Amino acid sequence: MTESKRAIANAADRPLNPDEIGWDPDDAPELDEAWFEKADRFVGGRLIERGHRPGETERLVLPTDLVERFRAGGPGWQIRIETALKEWLREHSDRL
Repeated sequence: MTESKRAIANAADRPLNPDEIGWDPDDAPELDEAWFEKADRFVGGRLIERGHRPGETERLVLPTDLVERFRAGGPGWQIRIETALKEWLREHSDRL
């Protein structure tokens, strides 16, 4: 196998880097204020803050014992409530 064929065969086993595919930095999207609002913040590979996600903020009064059960699971309890509500809606869509 010639050297050029060996290089092509080896390149097929790995992703191409930007220099190999003619990547142009001018093609990158503009990083405007809206982009940064939605972006998650990481420091040293660790998630520090989640970006703003579209949605509504609503005040909802829930029974204390219910909230305590979700909080007992640790961080992410609000997401677990959201997931439980979405699951219930999928299973009981005929009730709405």
